[in-house]
Amino acid sequence: KQKKAIMLRNEIEVLRQKVSEAKGAFQGISKESVPVSTRSKVKSSMLLEPENACYKLTLESEMPIDIVALQSGMPLQLLECGTSVPSISEADPKNGNRFVATLRVQGTSNRVQVQVMTEEGAYGTLSAFVVTRVAPKVVHLVENKILPLSLHQPIPLDAPEKHGAVPYCEVRMQGGFGMGQMHAWVQSCFPSVPSKVPDQDSVKYNFESCYSGTRVSVEFGRGEAVFRSSNLSVLAIIKDVISKEAATTKTKLDVKAPVINEASVLHVLQLLHPKLEKLLKLKERVKFIGALTELKAQQDDISFLSPDLKEVLKRSEELLEEHKNNEKRITFLEHVLQQYYIDRFKFRGINVKHRLGEVNELINKYSWEGLVQLFAAA
Repeated sequence: KQKKAIMLRNEIEVLRQKVSEAKGAFQGISKESVPVSTRSKVKSSMLLEPENACYKLTLESEMPIDIVALQSGMPLQLLECGTSVPSISEADPKNGNRFVATLRVQGTSNRVQVQVMTEEGAYGTLSAFVVTRVAPKVVHLVENKILPLSLHQPIPLDAPEKHGAVPYCEVRMQGGFGMGQMHAWVQSCFPSVPSKVPDQDSVKYNFESCYSGTRVSVEFGRGEAVFRSSNLSVLAIIKDVISKEAATTKTKLDVKAPVINEASVLHVLQLLHPKLEKLLKLKERVKFIGALTELKAQQDDISFLSPDLKEVLKRSEELLEEHKNNEKRITFLEHVLQQYYIDRFKFRGINVKHRLGEVNELINKYSWEGLVQLFAAA
């Protein structure tokens, strides 16, 4: 009994010492900080908006929200943010900050909603630091995970193809992985993958990009998986992510030489072309609004204007509103084309990163023929 009592006293002394050290460490962080407890909670959701090809982040607090700071180690674009006043900070990739924004909430509101555009291929976490209007100030941290193929959503296996007969490319993997392991790897690539592995010998999922409209089929069983898509960038992302996952778990993985259908390149460009053309046309039309508005103020008769310029003048407010995020969307599509250009030739063992400037030049002086020619040969 005496030995047990001595041991207990020694343990208590050790615990007292740890508490003392913890207090000292806390006081060293900031002598001005005061530890507080709060019962208020902040709920968050981050849902894909397929029609806008972006995510809507919703933050709800039991107390009125004062400020929201957003941070991520991946490149993001802030689109709509409601009545909140945004302030975008310069990216600092060296310190893991590829995206930093501060939102000051106007009025009294317990909810903040923002639209965020993600780049596929990049993945990580979007952190939101929510400061409520209570005394003393309290910061709530909420985090949302963003997956590599964040703009894809599951579709039924029997969903009809929107674009007729589509040329597909294929990446096949074999190795020492089981059903559960490959299922987990697919979950690490795509959102909305079922949490449980189906009880069957092979599993198949279909996904569709809400941005480009391209599809990808995933079919796997024990020791083998096949990925098919017309979009080579999607296959490149899947290959890179699963290869990293396999390396982390030291699982044997053999990625076979991809089967490339050259017709798929033109197919993807045909899907992206109208998007780019529309964005660039809007950018060009907005350039004339200032001069046309001034001309109308100086002259009553503007009948000499072309029908297109008359329409620009008539729809000036609508066009300006539509153009609000146009530059961001052009930059986004420029990145998509740059990455597709890299991946298109990477599967052939050709490095074209030194020629990315040609993609930018093409967008500045855009033509469909030039786009096709650029992707036709390295």
